[in-house]
Amino acid sequence: MSGAEIPEGRWAEPVLTGRDTQVAAIGAALADITSTGTAIVLRGDPGTGKSALLRVAEARARRTGIRVLRMTGAEAEAGLAFAALHQVLWPLLGDTRALPAGQRYALERALGVRDGAPPEGFAVAGAALALLAHTAAHRPVVVLLDDLQWADPSSADVFRYVRRRLAPLPVVVIGATRCAGAADRTEPEPPLVQGEDGRAEHLSDRVLDVGPLDEQQAAQLLRTLHPCLPERARRRVLRAAGGNPLALRELPARMRCPAADRLALPQDARTAAPGAAQRDGGPGKNQGGADGPPSGDDCDPEIADLFDELPLGERLGRLYEDRVRALPDSARRVLLVAALGGTFAQHVTVLRGIAERTAAMPWVEIGEHIETSGLAHADPVTGRLTFRHPLVRGCLTHLAAPAERRAAHRLLADALPVASPRRTMHRASAALGTDDELAALLHAEADGVAARGGEAEAAGMMARAAGLSADAAVRAARLVTAAAMAARGGRLRLAVRLVTAAEAEALVGRPEPAALYAFVVAYTRLQLDGDPGPSVDLLPGVLESSEAGEGDGTDGLSVSVSSAAARGQRAALLEPMLFLLIVVAVHTGDERAWAAAERHAADASELAALCWRAWAGPFDAGYDVPRRLREAVAALPADQETAAAWLLLWTATAVDAIGEHDALWSRFARRHVYATDAFIDIVRAHDDFLHGRWDASLAVSRRGAETSAAAGYAFNELLFLYNAGQVLAARGDRAGLAALKAALGAPSAGRRLRFVTERLRGLEVLCALGHGRAEEAWRLARRLVPPGGIPPRTPWFHLSLLDWVQAAVGSGRRAEARRLLRAVRAAGTAQASAQHAFLVTAAEALAADDQDDEEVERRYEAVYAFPDAEHRPFPLARVRLAHAVQLRSRSRYEPAATHCRAALGTFARLGATPWAGQAARELALLSVPAGPRPPLTERHPLLSAQESRIAELVAQGLTNRQVGERLGLSPRTVGTHLYKIFPKLGITSRAAMARALEEARTAAREAAPWPAPPAR
Repeated sequence: MSGAEIPEGRWAEPVLTGRDTQVAAIGAALADITSTGTAIVLRGDPGTGKSALLRVAEARARRTGIRVLRMTGAEAEAGLAFAALHQVLWPLLGDTRALPAGQRYALERALGVRDGAPPEGFAVAGAALALLAHTAAHRPVVVLLDDLQWADPSSADVFRYVRRRLAPLPVVVIGATRCAGAADRTEPEPPLVQGEDGRAEHLSDRVLDVGPLDEQQAAQLLRTLHPCLPERARRRVLRAAGGNPLALRELPARMRCPAADRLALPQDARTAAPGAAQRDGGPGKNQGGADGPPSGDDCDPEIADLFDELPLGERLGRLYEDRVRALPDSARRVLLVAALGGTFAQHVTVLRGIAERTAAMPWVEIGEHIETSGLAHADPVTGRLTFRHPLVRGCLTHLAAPAERRAAHRLLADALPVASPRRTMHRASAALGTDDELAALLHAEADGVAARGGEAEAAGMMARAAGLSADAAVRAARLVTAAAMAARGGRLRLAVRLVTAAEAEALVGRPEPAALYAFVVAYTRLQLDGDPGPSVDLLPGVLESSEAGEGDGTDGLSVSVSSAAARGQRAALLEPMLFLLIVVAVHTGDERAWAAAERHAADASELAALCWRAWAGPFDAGYDVPRRLREAVAALPADQETAAAWLLLWTATAVDAIGEHDALWSRFARRHVYATDAFIDIVRAHDDFLHGRWDASLAVSRRGAETSAAAGYAFNELLFLYNAGQVLAARGDRAGLAALKAALGAPSAGRRLRFVTERLRGLEVLCALGHGRAEEAWRLARRLVPPGGIPPRTPWFHLSLLDWVQAAVGSGRRAEARRLLRAVRAAGTAQASAQHAFLVTAAEALAADDQDDEEVERRYEAVYAFPDAEHRPFPLARVRLAHAVQLRSRSRYEPAATHCRAALGTFARLGATPWAGQAARELALLSVPAGPRPPLTERHPLLSAQESRIAELVAQGLTNRQVGERLGLSPRTVGTHLYKIFPKLGITSRAAMARALEEARTAAREAAPWPAPPAR
């Protein structure tokens, strides 16, 4: 605990030192609970006082009449699907009758109180949220989640779902989790609530770090806890504790009792031969399934690699070593059983029964030794054994020899009912060598857990089943199956390690099942390394072999299955593989990926064919993807396979219609367990940019890029950064865009991610246009389009179309812009979606023939009349600004000012500062009241309308740049016009311009009086 004393009183708060910020945040959240729900995560190393802060929250909540629901994570239950959720919702199960039948049944089946088919994906999450909302409607609720790092991934998904929907509910969720990399987390692959990167992202409304106390605070706490400690000892304690409150409490007591010579620790598994722990039946997630115990030796490499120094948890874990070793063997073994057995083994009756059957010491004496040690306490009211601190469990398993851990697992297996899944898992943890019968049982349990949406937990169980398998081919197949489960459960690094192990087991060539192996390799390499190569190299061949019926039939589901079953598995993978191929084709433009997807799209489902058509076209009169997408989303059944939702989401992305399908989002969130938040955030951030929600897009993109980088997800990081780059470019942030290009350009080019490299160039064009640099924009834009037409295999080109056209027109290349737009129309690009059609219409307005006033007005009016044009504020504002310049050039000042003000307001709201500056300068030109306006409504008989306007301004003495600013042209364009004007007027210099115009005005005065020149 971080505080000094616990005051008297039933709901008294602990008095904490150095935790004012955290206590204030908790108090504010509870005070505002009736107006808004929120979530807080307390994150820190073991012993820093997170549990004490939860006790503060509980005391305050109970004193004010708020209902409290609690969960305490346990290492032994980290692999049991919905175990953490069970603790939270168990007190509310009596209220499930208020839920709709579907939600009630899903929740009760997930929590094990109702038989029936397992619930699909996040149906449990929706039911949990509904139950909390029902409860909170009668009385505010605070949910306290302790030791979140041990929560099972299925419960973690539910907590994440609930957290994102707290705002309208009188519910506060406060979680406590250890910092990533604590050495006392000993399972190789624990299903952490924080996610694979170790960060507390599932409850990330506000993350409060509970770090070490500073020197002054530590000294104050030490004086309060141990006022009589000698000065020398005090300095030693402060130095060794490093500000950790638990160490400040415990170290002085240890110093008073000199320890006997310590026994050597068991051999570290990391010094043993690879695979030795598995062959020896040693515990661990990959060997012991859901109940596999933490060994203390097998620290998760994904977490431990983040730290260069010895984590604080390792030092604190040794604080209990003397106490553990001082216990009689019988008491220590009983505590080891309790540590490995989770909540089941912490019932005193269970421990007593085990002790009476196996221990040499009476239970009464064992209980007395345990109480005297202070390591645990048996509550006579609840009948449960509670450890003094979670580190005690870790220390017990760390100090136990492998044989002792196996013996404890055997005792637990014997104590559990025959039909209990935990019994199978404890048997697997206790097993030594191979056991095909046990492997088959564990395989079946893994399949069941995966079917209930617990792929993350099932992966470890399947991996242990592989370790128990005697046949190398079956071992490899189960490892591949485990890798697929890990990938679907979001544990991609575990999937990579399992695939590597499968490759080592394969006798010849690649491991079977080939389709599953290819998909896992392709998916993990794309996500983790941003490398699309394996997708292009492996997936087309697998699809071809599936069509030809090749394969040896080993699919990992049994020792031997028919070739028909193998083909069935490949058929089930067809849509996920097609989805991945289309993603790779879109981002790389690789012809092999396009060709393979095109060849097999017709053999897949209607939704797969629709997704292919959305991205590949052709965009002809028969193109009806938006309509068919709406129908497919409306018809998507509640139990639709995950691949279908992925395909529909990617289809909506193709037609820029992400925000139009709320029904798809709700189905996706509630039903699909491996629809990663990252992918959803990426496509939504892009949609936010398109529809003018730039702050939201930038915030999500920056947070997503940071999270992806920390987790090592290169592909997601790249796409998040690209989304951020769209906002930076539109806001004219040249420095930010340059830094982004430096970070993304070379890696994207090296990985052949053509989408990123070309869109980065397009963003540079947009940024240059914002700063009024038309020539620079054109130099960049001309590289985006090959001579004579639209670049092939670039379904993203429409995003740069308006920029390309504006750069061409602004640099005096209107004819080139119009030529490209004719090609765009001919290709049917405007048929692809409403967004495509709007951008084509806007580009055509900018490129309209400036000598044909009727065409100009018709083009601009088409933009303004476009359905929902206001939902695309940035391109609409750019069109309004260009129209204002055009209207001013024709002396239509009032409508010009109207459009200019609208554009300025939009640019200011979006934070597009350079564009706002352009609009403000244009509005200033329209607002000058002095003197007559330039005569821009008549034309010289020998000159075009535009040439007449330019000639009048040059006659007034304006430079090319000044003329361009008045008329919205580049200086180069003005010079080109003058090159044509001089010979028409028979002059060779600018000085002769005024006389030539006056002569023409005098000659034409009788027929059509020429207006007098304006005042300068």
